[in-house]
Amino acid sequence: MAHSLAQNGPRAGDIILKRTNDVPSRYTLSTSGEPAQILCATRDEAIARAERFAQSHHVDVWRTDGDCSVTRIIECRVVAAAGSA
Repeated sequence: MAHSLAQNGPRAGDIILKRTNDVPSRYTLSTSGEPAQILCATRDEAIARAERFAQSHHVDVWRTDGDCSVTRIIECRVVAAAGSA
């Protein structure tokens, strides 16, 4: 299910995976709101790198196709228990 960026979308620190038309780097990874930081040649490479980062930093990974919609593909964000600071 796709989410609009304004509704239940990526939060600060989340990873955004985007497919590009640039060859040989066909996928980019960035943190939410930042320009592309990592270039990857394959989707598998991009997902593997994003997943490792997400697990170690407890953030989510989202995919976008360049429009305004995003889809969460990896969920690693730790949700604080209700009432905790």
